[in-house]
Amino acid sequence: MVPGIGTAASNFSLAVYAHTTLGLREFEAARLRVAQINGCVFCLDWRTERDGEKVEDGFADAVTQWRTTDSFDDRTRLAAEYAERYALDHHNLDDAFWTRMTAHYSQAEIVELSMSIGSWLAFGRLNHVLGLDTVCVLPKP
Repeated sequence: MVPGIGTAASNFSLAVYAHTTLGLREFEAARLRVAQINGCVFCLDWRTERDGEKVEDGFADAVTQWRTTDSFDDRTRLAAEYAERYALDHHNLDDAFWTRMTAHYSQAEIVELSMSIGSWLAFGRLNHVLGLDTVCVLPKP
């Protein structure tokens, strides 16, 4: 309906999946935490696949419990925390948080994760507001 914007948005959404350098677990922890916050039905059911690999069953439950789960390493836990704080409390990303992030992620990885979270947050909410979150289809990379 809006090809000038829609094509660019689609390309951005695709690029997040096709060009990521993040590990699958941290990528999925951030993506699923945003999906949980947005309540996007499609995104909650979707699992990113790389080279035939997906996160294990129960991973989404661990994302919900990112603070206490034994299933996550520091990078995965931080990805879930960052996604939650970015979506719900971005004004309070303090120096202590950034110290922890920069201890585990490079500057380029932080920018990539930030852009990915922004994409999921925006498009998940857009899809929900327009009633598309139960019928949207992600393009294959």
